[in-house]
Amino acid sequence: PQLTFIREAWLIRRLSDLVDWYDMLFEEWQTFTPWRKAGIDKPAFVTSLATFYRGLLETAAEGNRFVEKTPEWNLMYFDLLSAMFPNAYFVLIYRDGRNQVASLEAKKIRDKKPFDFEKACSTWAKSMAIIRRTEQHRDSSLRTMFVRYEDMLNDFDGIFGRLCTFVEIEPITPSRYKPNTSFPGAGATHFNARWHSWSPDRRHTFQCLAGEQLTIWGYMNAGEAWSAPTQSPRGDAT
Repeated sequence: PQLTFIREAWLIRRLSDLVDWYDMLFEEWQTFTPWRKAGIDKPAFVTSLATFYRGLLETAAEGNRFVEKTPEWNLMYFDLLSAMFPNAYFVLIYRDGRNQVASLEAKKIRDKKPFDFEKACSTWAKSMAIIRRTEQHRDSSLRTMFVRYEDMLNDFDGIFGRLCTFVEIEPITPSRYKPNTSFPGAGATHFNARWHSWSPDRRHTFQCLAGEQLTIWGYMNAGEAWSAPTQSPRGDAT
């Protein structure tokens, strides 16, 4: 009851476009106006965007604290979000990329949308690199919590209790829902085995594009290799 959210906002990407636009605007103003360079302050520009965005969220929240949970975009724009909202609480949830990619593919198939396997592998690896950088070099003033998805599956009540403590709300017992999955008839154990049906080629492709992050995050042992492919990641004969 202390929190509210909308399904997915998808607005942060547009705000990022405005920040990029500022660079062009800065060059225009610097070149074609008599204003001094110091008269155009990018941090102030970002702060004004934050004021605008926060106003929208506060209106939507109707006095409650707002939870923004748009997938993928939030992590990809983590630097901008942390600059706009330095007092926010950031919960970074990660999982085995093989299962994440397999899940994404199933969702794309369900929604009858195109799916790029290599892009999905690379995106997961990039996301994990951002989380790793944030974990290693995070500002002590930035409120961040890192949650391993597999740990949450194994101990939901414990992890959720830690989340409540982290964001400073009274502990609550959430209602149980059926798994939000694109895999028909998927049980709890299936969440960690979605990639097991991959061909040797796909396993090799993922290992080439994202295997390093698997090792860093403990999902694969150093030096561990999958079956040799019959084709390279780009489809050329090997």
